[in-house]
Amino acid sequence: MRIAICDDNRQDIEMLRAYLVGGAENYVIDCFESGESFISKAKKNSYDLVFMDVYLPDQDGITVIRKLRDIAPKSAVVFTTVSDSHAVDAFSVRAIHYLIKPYTKKDVEEVLMRVNVKNMADLPESLLTVRIGNDVYPLNQRDIVRVEAQDHKVNIFMINRSVYSIWMSFSKLEEQLDSSFLNINRGICINMRHVVRWRSYDCEMRDGMKYLLNSRKRKQLKEAYFTWKMNEMREA
Repeated sequence: MRIAICDDNRQDIEMLRAYLVGGAENYVIDCFESGESFISKAKKNSYDLVFMDVYLPDQDGITVIRKLRDIAPKSAVVFTTVSDSHAVDAFSVRAIHYLIKPYTKKDVEEVLMRVNVKNMADLPESLLTVRIGNDVYPLNQRDIVRVEAQDHKVNIFMINRSVYSIWMSFSKLEEQLDSSFLNINRGICINMRHVVRWRSYDCEMRDGMKYLLNSRKRKQLKEAYFTWKMNEMREA
């Protein structure tokens, strides 16, 4: 699970971080002391859980989360504050919990339990875990628009316009993708969830990119896409 902590109080950050790393799970934790720095990173990284202080020096936490909802609508959000006066506003941006300082490790464990329940309710959603340098990124496959091979790397294009470039063979990465992905041409795999137009010779993606279909497999590709589309409609 990838977690963000945003708080202008370094002592509060370290206490919460200690509560999180002291458990049995291994979390990837990023810490921020301003809303601007958090949003800048959130545009590139998807967070499963965000602990957001209501009172920040540059802007209030409610405003920050409204901005987050434009790029990461499914992130679980927990507000931390010294007062419950903003509770109504907090839940208007779909926060799952509201922690009043000082809170305890047990309070944090309750939050993690809520997040796990929420994640179970959101299934089926699969994660693609990629490593870039020393950082590990769990990517929700629903948010991946397309995957392209480039030399010895693979570029993963996300719905929020961020791009992850990893050193991995295209075929190895393709094996980890779920059934909503379709290989339409050499080194190009699209997420059928994000197709906005399918024509006899190409397809257009939600991010505006258009791709030519493999000329020898156009019929099979069309059948595969529309079969997937029909199954999605039945399950909706």
